[in-house]
Amino acid sequence: MKSRDGYRYIIKVFEAQWDQLHEETVKPFFEQLKRDTEDTYARRNGYRRTRPGHDALFRYVVFQNAQGLKDALSRQDQGVDSRTKIAYIACHGERGKISAVRDISRTRLKNIIAPLSSYDGLFFGACDFVDRKTAEVLLENSPHIKWVAGYAHWIPWLEGMICDLMFFRLLLSGRFVRPRINARWEPVGRPEDAAFRLYEDFSQALDLGFSLFFRGREGVVSTRERYLEHQSHHPAQRAVS
Repeated sequence: MKSRDGYRYIIKVFEAQWDQLHEETVKPFFEQLKRDTEDTYARRNGYRRTRPGHDALFRYVVFQNAQGLKDALSRQDQGVDSRTKIAYIACHGERGKISAVRDISRTRLKNIIAPLSSYDGLFFGACDFVDRKTAEVLLENSPHIKWVAGYAHWIPWLEGMICDLMFFRLLLSGRFVRPRINARWEPVGRPEDAAFRLYEDFSQALDLGFSLFFRGREGVVSTRERYLEHQSHHPAQRAVS
């Protein structure tokens, strides 16, 4: 994947209702991520808070069915400038489909995503949905989408939310380190680098079945598969993309 160092990202959050009896929502988590991203950007650049390099909650939309998701994903965004969009889709999931008020099959989702040209990647905050087959179907039929991320297993809601936020924190701000003096954030260049770093910083991501799939020279590459393969051969070393 071509390096995109220097790009500024914006995240568009699309959320389905989780439960008719409860009001769980990812929105406040992304609002806090936005605030922390702004603070980190200001600290790193040595001045007061101003317009950040990334917007961790550019837009929030609730969808109920395939048409609603299609309309929301396709909507033109004002003020994007040169920033690259990431779609974060929060909903229930199963093998081969995601669920809102009505189910959305992998095939229907493929057709929704195929014409999109303004998104860098898709992150599914959903159980069971993002396995290799799903990633290949979506990437092979979506020429403009560079990566797809999510979970191949059932995941507890809170653990999944923590994993999602850690990934975006690494991608947007880098990794926080505290040497003897001058605490700082080490930059993380690409989405796949953020995924590899996530396995080091939040190892439960492996148990949750989190993977980011991207196009490589040999086809669609899974960060989880590559990380585990690398660890089996070089257990003391960090995986590289």
